[in-house]
Amino acid sequence: MLKKIKNSLSAKVFLWVFCSLAVCCIVVYGIIFALLPKQFDVRMYNEMEQSARQLAEKLSEGAYWDGDEEIEDFCRINNATVTLSDEYGSRTFGGINTEHESENVIGSTITEFVYFTDRDTQTTLTVFYLSRASHIITNVMLRLLPIVATGILLLSLLSSFICSKVIVSPIKELSKNSKRMADMDTGWKCDDSRSDEIGVLSQSLNTMASRLQQTMLELKEANEHLKADIERSKLIEQQRRDFFIAVSHELKTPLTVLKGRLENMMLGYGDYKDHEKYLPMAYESAEDIEKLVREIIAISKTESMDIHSSLCEVSLAETVNDAVLTVEPLAKDKNIVIHQQLSEDVTLTVDKELWHKALSNVIGNAVRHSPQGEQVFITLRTEDGKKTLSVTNTGVSIPQEDIPHLFTPFYRADRSRNRSTGGSGLGLYIVKTILDLHDMTCSMTNTEQGVAFYIYLKQTSPLRDQTDSTDL
Repeated sequence: MLKKIKNSLSAKVFLWVFCSLAVCCIVVYGIIFALLPKQFDVRMYNEMEQSARQLAEKLSEGAYWDGDEEIEDFCRINNATVTLSDEYGSRTFGGINTEHESENVIGSTITEFVYFTDRDTQTTLTVFYLSRASHIITNVMLRLLPIVATGILLLSLLSSFICSKVIVSPIKELSKNSKRMADMDTGWKCDDSRSDEIGVLSQSLNTMASRLQQTMLELKEANEHLKADIERSKLIEQQRRDFFIAVSHELKTPLTVLKGRLENMMLGYGDYKDHEKYLPMAYESAEDIEKLVREIIAISKTESMDIHSSLCEVSLAETVNDAVLTVEPLAKDKNIVIHQQLSEDVTLTVDKELWHKALSNVIGNAVRHSPQGEQVFITLRTEDGKKTLSVTNTGVSIPQEDIPHLFTPFYRADRSRNRSTGGSGLGLYIVKTILDLHDMTCSMTNTEQGVAFYIYLKQTSPLRDQTDSTDL
């Protein structure tokens, strides 16, 4: 029981209020019980003294024997005895009824002086009465004590219950919410409409819960970003491993061919004695290996570059035109027309050299993989405020199952893997790497006309209208 009370704020408040009210009521009742009878005695004595003085004054207006009737009336009204005494003797009037009086009744005496008109000397007027007020009040308060005690008990109980509810209920609610907050549950709100200390505490808890919720959201978001970064790092690491595996595989074949030819020429097997025939072939294999190594080195440098120091603003139209001029000889050889259809010019913040390389690779791929006499269209479109540069070559399509792998290093849609038609398989990978450095993305898809390559530009601003198209 004591342990339960010790652990319950409601029980503590109830007992404290109950005991305090009970003690206070008992003390107040005791003080009233002690002082009230005495106060009545004093008041009654003062009233009797005033009445005796008025009687003496009235008797002084007449002769000695004329005031007997006044004295008798006074004695009857006040249940007192009056004694007149002088040098000639004394007379007593009235009588006190003591039939129902207890032994505790205390008598009091009041003395006044009367000057009768027919006597030269003063006459002493002595009034004796019984002080019954304190006795009556004491008896009444004793009879009322059980009723008063019951009232005090009930009032204390009711007041204690109300106080415990009014004071403890909001504190219990605060305690409940604080426990929920300790369990990281912030889906609650304390009533902060009060202006007292409990209201201030409620406001503080609400503020803490709001900040905790915001912090939890920030931590969750940071955790998601961290997970994404870890996954991205794992993906990059896996891509690097795959890249080096692919590099090893791609270098192994030409190196094996080169080594075999050189060995056969050194040993003079068969036709390999004809060095003039096979040395150019060996040299061609060495050039393929050199080209592949240069592309691998270029990719490695590009991936590790910090381009922020080399960023500058360039015109999209000018860079597209420069890239077109780079691949123009190849386009003329295949009788392919390149259409530059940019309805407007925009400013890009890029590394000029890398951006030119990416555009040249994309446009070059479009020309290289288009049949004789086809066309290449370079257009700029705007959707939802975002600009997209597209390069479309006609007369060709890509198998749908190859599209997801086009940006994989050394992947070639050409099943023969002939470098004269399919390249090294690193061109689109280099383009994607450069675009990633510029926070841009790209995609490829088949269209009704052919194959479209999309570059989703970033941080563009209009320069001027350019409604004329340029054909090369």
